[in-house]
Amino acid sequence: MTSEESLGPVPLRKDRTTVLGYPRGDLLTVLIGMPILGLLLGIALPPLARWLSDLPVLPWRDGITFVGSLDRPWQTAIAAGLGLVAGLLIAGTDYDETLKLTLTDQELVSDLHETKRSIERARVSAVFLDGKELVVLDDSSCEFTRGVHKTKAPALAEAFRSHGYPWLDADPHAALFHRWIPGAPGLPAEAHAVLTARKVALKSKAAEDARDLAETMRGLGYVVRDEGKDQYWRPLAREADGRQ
Repeated sequence: MTSEESLGPVPLRKDRTTVLGYPRGDLLTVLIGMPILGLLLGIALPPLARWLSDLPVLPWRDGITFVGSLDRPWQTAIAAGLGLVAGLLIAGTDYDETLKLTLTDQELVSDLHETKRSIERARVSAVFLDGKELVVLDDSSCEFTRGVHKTKAPALAEAFRSHGYPWLDADPHAALFHRWIPGAPGLPAEAHAVLTARKVALKSKAAEDARDLAETMRGLGYVVRDEGKDQYWRPLAREADGRQ
């Protein structure tokens, strides 16, 4: 077994190129399993709703009773079709939200939310895991990319190190982060306004707006990350060093 094969389906090495995407086995499970699960749920929901409607205490009784009334063959077929479509949408969303990477000795290409970006290896200052998210920092300590990755940490570390990227065990700038408190000193009014708008976007689950506002903060010279419902910010490391 070669060193490439020992990493399983994750790095696919060819001509000093490593592709770090959705592991093939997991991808097949999601793309096939989720639609089938949705189909089965669509078929099972009406009988389940009829059983639940006999309970003496039941929230959303009107809605559950309506679902239970769908007992004709064509209605069951529609419910099954809706479940199948829902499963396909969930599978597609999961794939789209997963960070895909292509590594060479010269550059790194990221593919996330159907957007591809590239950066020269010499400009990458750190690569590390922040919980379930993989983070790549550029030479100004700005986040080049951040996203959930399906590859296990040892395989990720081996792939990046084999191409000469600076893989680290933790964020080298973690100590610079501050929890955002509206109006607190340390941030200009413009940055507070952006974070206020981003808080609304996060609460509304408007992920794209939240990402755009994080990009706006980067333009102002700050990096943003989320922990639970709180936003944390830090200045770019070069700017922080310049104020010391």
